[in-house]
This record gives sequence, C-alpha cells and structure tokens, in this order.
Amino acid sequence: MLSSALLSLAVLVLSTNHVNAWTDPFFVIQHGPDIITSRIDPVISPGGISSHVHSIVGSSSFKPTYTYENSIAGKCTTANIAIDHSNYWIPQLYRKRDDGKFDLVKMNRANTYYLVSDSIFNHRISGIIVYDFPLGFRMVAGNPSRTTYNASNYADKAISYVCLGVNGAPETGEFPKQSCPNDLRAQVFFPNCWDGVNNWLPNSAHVHYPLSQGYNSGGPCPASHPKRILSVFYEFHFTDRFTYKDGARVWATGDDVGYSLHGDFTMGWPKGFLPKVFPYGETCAVDFSLENCPPLKPLMTTNGSACRPDEGFQIVNEDIGTNNPIAKLPGNNPVWGRSGAKKPDPNYKETATFTTSTIPIPAGWTKLGCLAEPKGSRALTGASMTDQSMTPTKCINFCSSKGFSLAGVEWSVECYCGNTTTKTTLSAINYNLACNMPCNGLDYSAGYCGGSSLLTIYQKSGNSVSKAATSSSSTFKASSTSKASSTSKATSTAAKATSTARTSSAISKAPTSSAKSTIQAKSTSSTAKNSSATSTSTAKLAGHKRREVH
Repeated sequence: MLSSALLSLAVLVLSTNHVNAWTDPFFVIQHGPDIITSRIDPVISPGGISSHVHSIVGSSSFKPTYTYENSIAGKCTTANIAIDHSNYWIPQLYRKRDDGKFDLVKMNRANTYYLVSDSIFNHRISGIIVYDFPLGFRMVAGNPSRTTYNASNYADKAISYVCLGVNGAPETGEFPKQSCPNDLRAQVFFPNCWDGVNNWLPNSAHVHYPLSQGYNSGGPCPASHPKRILSVFYEFHFTDRFTYKDGARVWATGDDVGYSLHGDFTMGWPKGFLPKVFPYGETCAVDFSLENCPPLKPLMTTNGSACRPDEGFQIVNEDIGTNNPIAKLPGNNPVWGRSGAKKPDPNYKETATFTTSTIPIPAGWTKLGCLAEPKGSRALTGASMTDQSMTPTKCINFCSSKGFSLAGVEWSVECYCGNTTTKTTLSAINYNLACNMPCNGLDYSAGYCGGSSLLTIYQKSGNSVSKAATSSSSTFKASSTSKASSTSKATSTAAKATSTARTSSAISKAPTSSAKSTIQAKSTSSTAKNSSATSTSTAKLAGHKRREVH
C-alpha cells in the first residue's frame, strides 16, 4: 500500500513532431566539487565503512547512515537549487603511476539531471502519472563488481563515458582509449520504474529499467514495477589532461577497465516540491537554464561550491591520497579488470575507523564564520603571524596574548588579530563564502582556517565588536542560504570557483600542506577551468537531446 505521503500528478499535453525517446532534459542541477571524499556509503554500507572511496555531492549533512530528516536538515548543499538536499555519489577516480602508487584525480564538478519521458510530453495519452520520490527513497545504478559488458542489457548500457575535448569521440561503456583534454565525463542513468511500495530493497530491487525502447526511455514498465518516477542521470567530471596510458585510470574499486562505475542516490527534496514542477511541462524542460522554470527560478543559488560539511561530520580516518600519492587503494581493492576478475586479499581485516570532525577551540572563544577581506586591505590589523603548522588554537592563543578579542585565520597558515574590523563589519560574515582551506597543522579541518582572501573569524565570548569607522557592509552583505535573487542567472558553480591567486596586498607564498584531510578544498585549479571550455565533442547521450560541454 502506498504511503499517504506519496504525491502523484497526471500530466497531459498535445502531441508534437519530436521523434526522440526523450524531450530536452526536464531540468539539470549543477554542483561544484565534491563536499566529501571518503569510504562512506549509507545505502550499501549503512553505519559502516564502505568497501571503497566515493566522491559525494549534495547535502552538507551527509552521514554514514541516511535518513530523509538528516538530509533536509543540512546547512547547505552543493547544488545550484538551494532546496535540493539530496546526495549523489560515485566511486572516486585514481590514476596509477609508473612507480605503482596512486594519485587521486579530483572530481571538479557534477550535473544531476531530472528527466521526463516523451511519452508524457509528446503523445495524446491520458492518465500518464509520474510519481514523486517517497520520503526516505534511495537507489543504486551499476555494479561495482561487473567484469563484462552486454550491449543488450539495459543495466550495463546505463553506465557510460564521454571524452570531452575530442572531436567525434563516441560514448563508450568503458574508459575511453584516449586522454580527454576537457574532462573525462562519467555517466550513470538510473532506473525509472518503481514497485510503488518500497523506499529501498537490497540490490536496489525496488526499481527497474523499462522493458523496451531503451534504458533511457519512457518504455513500458514491468508489472512488478508499475509506477513511473522521474529519471535521474549523473555526469561527474574528472580532470584527464594526462598522456594516455592503457590501465592508468583506476576506480576506487580497483577496476582499470571502467565497468565498475556505479551511482547512489538518496532523496533530499522537500516533500511535494517536485510534483509542483510537473504541471509546467515543456515550460520547465529548460536544460541548464533553470531561471526559465518558474518554480525553480526563486530557488537558484550560486553558493554551491562554497558549501562545506556540517560541523561534527564523520569521516573515515585514513589517507586517501588527497595531498600525496598512496601506495595502495583504500580498503581491500587490488587492481583488477584488464587482468581478470577481482581477487581481494582473503586475509584482509578492516582497521580504519570513523573520526568525528570536531575542531578544538579554546574555552571562551566562538567561531563566527567566514569574512571576506576588504579589497586591497585587511579586516584585522592589530597583529599578525604566519605558522606552517597553524591551527585555530594557535591563532586564538596568539591574539589573546596580545590582548585582542578577534582572531582570524586565512590561507591555512596566516593569523590576524584585532578588536574591531576595518573597512568591513562582522555583519558581513557569510556561511556560504569559501573558507574551505584546511589548517596546515590539523587534519580534517577544512572550514576552520580561511581561504583565498577569506578569514575564518573567532571572537572572545562576551565581547561586542563595534562597527568599523569606514564600513562597506553593503559590499559584503551575506546572501541567503535558501534563496538567490530571482534576477540573477545561476551559472556553473565550478566556473565561479574562488580563485586561489593571492591579492596584491596578501602574502604570495602558498604553504606546503601536510594535512591528510579527506575533505576536498574547493579552490580553483586547472580542473575548475574546464567548465567554461568549449568542447568540440559531438557525443550525445543516446535517446535524449543535451549539450555536450556541461
């Protein structure tokens, strides 16, 4: 029996001359770099340590155990729609070096598509119903142990790759046989037929692909899974500007062919929101132009790339290669694929444990948030120091010893002090600014030691700091975490990533990080620039029209 919380909506529109199985994408959510990279998978390994590392985007409240209530309670999301607190993840990609070690390949952005079948939009069929995802819904597509490819199996065909920047590069079911100058795009298409009863079943048996017309079609659903749900499709982008070498790309599963790519989805949309979009039909078939869909326009935000995990989040305490090559892939994941089926170590015993990210702060002090430095100047001018093993405690103790009530950490290693701010005010503190650099002297501390021209501010309790004489609070006014201006067009969060280039008034020497943090610092690198690159690739996702570059 269906839950009373389940919402559905019949959609009827006139026929058109379209011949594709799908209309244009209903709408596409854009994400910046991943919010967490760790061996966590609340769908397959709830409450435990996953078998391999994942790259995760979405709600900031992501935990080893999924609940709908926890997801929607996140303080922010990597998505460019502020109310989308779903989480989306795939395996982390590595590159095997000639010396046998592995380099982590950063995921620089992701797109998550929500699609509706042409059979709804383009035919005179009455009573077509698309069901909302029920609360607590999750699903998986792909198989992390797959060793073969069957072109007639929809589950296999739903896993694919596109090599951006290579003219005419085909969509493939395994890693492309060349380097991809504008990113390797890993793609996962989820089933769109649901049994109508279960939020989850082992092996994701509560969902199914259509019986015919293609894995990515609006073809008939099996009798066992009669309910149509929105199709979800992932694109995860990885930097791939390397000299091509067969077998160098390796998923965190150990797979060097590419068959083990898979995706997980956990529902985090507000109850009943998606059905409110359905009646707009083709009006909301907007691709990436969310500003053209009336229900989505007021919810757009460009702050996704600044979203950090909520304080006190859990993560696996191990080196995954964030800052340095690693000798072996985390977990029991020897390289396999080209050499045959996976042969895990039968004597392997899991020794990794969870750690809770609680960063110590001296008693009597409070973390206020992220503050942008005034242009060409400093917000805190009382005293300063640099320490290559900086922590919030070191900076606070330094400022306290000098008699100051404000302390600010910037660029992982810099400490600034004051009793008042200059050319800005504390009202300009904004949770969504990119204070996401880890402290050089403290693991798992992204968000506590500032960013590029950004201070993580700490205040001595009981002190009321007056406004600066020359205030520019309007320049730095905090933007809403839940709603962006309806007149501003959201663009790719990756394209707007904060530059790590230092301003002329700042220290130009970047520190050499020693932290093992598994949280990805979201500063710009060559990987982030790819979002604006013009690709000559003509590869398209079979069955529906979409842009190649995104």
